Amino acid sequence: MRKLIVCAVAFAASLAPARAEGNVSDVERAWTGELPSAFKSGAAVPALETTGPRAQLVAGDWSRFARVFARLERGERVRLAVVGGSITQGAGASSRANQWASRFAEGWRRAFPKATVDLVNAGIGATGSDIGAFRLARDVLAKAPDVVVVEFSVNDAPGEARAASYEGVLRQLLKDPRGIAVLALGMVGQTGNSAQAWHGKVAARYEVPYVSYRDALYYPYVKEGAVKWTDISPDTIHPNDEGHAYAAALLNWTVSRRYAAWRTAGRPSPALPPLAAPLYGTRYDQGRFALMQDAKILENRGFFPLRDACWGVGLACTNANGRLVFEVEGATVALLYRCGNKPYNWGKIAVTIDGARVVDGLDCFRDQWWWYTPSLFLCQSRPGRHVVEVETKAEKNAASAGYGCHLTGLLVSEE
Repeated sequence: MRKLIVCAVAFAASLAPARAEGNVSDVERAWTGELPSAFKSGAAVPALETTGPRAQLVAGDWSRFARVFARLERGERVRLAVVGGSITQGAGASSRANQWASRFAEGWRRAFPKATVDLVNAGIGATGSDIGAFRLARDVLAKAPDVVVVEFSVNDAPGEARAASYEGVLRQLLKDPRGIAVLALGMVGQTGNSAQAWHGKVAARYEVPYVSYRDALYYPYVKEGAVKWTDISPDTIHPNDEGHAYAAALLNWTVSRRYAAWRTAGRPSPALPPLAAPLYGTRYDQGRFALMQDAKILENRGFFPLRDACWGVGLACTNANGRLVFEVEGATVALLYRCGNKPYNWGKIAVTIDGARVVDGLDCFRDQWWWYTPSLFLCQSRPGRHVVEVETKAEKNAASAGYGCHLTGLLVSEE
């Protein structure tokens, strides 16, 4: 933690020369945008000049952004991508335009109206970096982004397990030969819940700039009562329009100051730093999301194709005693399955790999309006071809009216 604090202090110090000149350029002002002076409750909106420096958990290395800044100045196309959970997907915002990702991109368009700024929103609700590391190739890298913002801080549980998968996300991005510029965003839940401490260690290792919404607003403002949680969130997790706007403003405030420093320094084009040695290993350095139809189906009794807006075409069954047997090749294999109550009433399933039972009676029913897609890891670091069996049970949750199962895809890695 001491290293992270030093990084934040160094960031604030790096702004001193520009601030001493007394001017903030029109580009920087347009990039950040304007925030209201007060929340709906009447509480004052903290000024970015105060919260911006506090939000810099990891100052990071900005050499990857030099190419992006130059392209913006030349009026070229720049593609932004964001990846994370439901906060990134936009939950809590009243419209797509009010999501933090959209506001983030809009700031870049205001600052450089002659450039073309695209946005790829790869947020999927209720997913953490353990799933993100496998879907990154399909949902982010395949879109050829120039800049990627990573946000999994609320969905990831604190601890080494999710720090390792978060590291895999960053390593995949930093290893890409296109020299992607990477930013990390740290959000927070109502109780202060966040994996920021673990994510921050990983970001510091790879010198990825980390902007903490948590440190900017939750501490001290929400924690001490100067700002109500309801000023920035409609529930216990997701930002409202004001919260989304503040997250975007913190990111753009940070980027605009770095742009100013780059311009003042004569627009250098530094070499990209070498990739640091891993903290938690390389198990998540590669991986892919596979559709169920990509697996070799050996037996199918009752499963049919079902399209999901986030994952594509999966396989579903709506009756008890359904059975699906398929082959998949890889060292690490996980099954994605849907939990919820719509469009069908889900039941319980049994899953076996290579003859060994993984779960028996896994309950997929949740009596709630929202659904999510957890991952069930079937094997890890066991290379080869595996046979997986999924059965829908004759028993079910008492609150469910059905016995259904929806398999949305597979996570596969060769390590």
